[in-house]
Amino acid sequence: MFRNVRRRTILRLQLFGWFALTYSTIGFVWEYIETNHSTLDGISVGLAVGITLAAVEESKVGSFTRTMSVGKAILVKSLVYMVVLAVPITIVGFIGGLMQGATLQDFADWILSAEFPIKLALIYLIHVLVVFVRHISRLLGPRTLLRYISGKYHRPRVERRIFMFLDLKSSTMLAETLGSEKYFSFLNTVFRDFSEPILERDAEIYQYIGDEVVLTWPVERGLHDANCIRVFIEILAEIHNRREYYQTQFGHVPEFKAGLHYGDVITAEIGDLKKEIVYNGDVLNTTARIQSMCNHFGQRLIASDALVSVLDLPEFIQPNPLGDVELRGKAEPIGLVALA
Repeated sequence: MFRNVRRRTILRLQLFGWFALTYSTIGFVWEYIETNHSTLDGISVGLAVGITLAAVEESKVGSFTRTMSVGKAILVKSLVYMVVLAVPITIVGFIGGLMQGATLQDFADWILSAEFPIKLALIYLIHVLVVFVRHISRLLGPRTLLRYISGKYHRPRVERRIFMFLDLKSSTMLAETLGSEKYFSFLNTVFRDFSEPILERDAEIYQYIGDEVVLTWPVERGLHDANCIRVFIEILAEIHNRREYYQTQFGHVPEFKAGLHYGDVITAEIGDLKKEIVYNGDVLNTTARIQSMCNHFGQRLIASDALVSVLDLPEFIQPNPLGDVELRGKAEPIGLVALA
């Protein structure tokens, strides 16, 4: 529990820090362009704007817009922020003016002048750009966006990674029962509810494959605090806490099965018109095969013995060795462990 609180706090502090740094830098550059020199005024205005907008992002406005399309979310946030932006700019401008000897009449003249709405509009447009970048980051994943920018995988490289194939049970039956549109809404809701456990357990979403999600970690992050195991438990807990909502809206509470394995993969950018960072290696096929054995053994979570041997399992997880199992497409049997 306390770890979760700390993790949420870290994520919020990162958000506030990112906004504060971004807008302080913008304020510094803006003042230098306008006056050919920089003071603390530009930085303080940018800081006030950044902290205010980060607070709004953390409010219900941020949560509400996450269910919208990117274009609609940017439009709605823009309308809200157009009002919110005026508050810190006006307050800081008023205080700064008084400190420099300006009068209330000077302040009123500034508000009514053409300069004020122009500046507000320009800052607003800058914020629209920032919101757009944040949404693109959410679409790709924050680490993926940074990797594209840095060119980390412009040349193929070998990495050791943990993979989890997380699959929705009885998906065919659900699709037939709910119908296409409602089933898609169901899937979208499920995947959205995954977000917090995935963030808290430092996982990356590699792919959505129909009703399946592929998660991945660099091996150190996945082993740390058994993140690759705990994420599954916390996803189940998140869904359990929302079971009444699912039962009311869809008449069904989702259940999952998952397979875990690790090994070396080739990681690289691929494509030209549409670029993607892909992982290539036998470990992905093996993990998919491990997940397919959940039904055979009547288990929710199965991992390779190789992964379990390097994991420090939480006390509440009971390993149940399943022995060496022949997987489809594999020449040699592989040791499997059910994690109850």
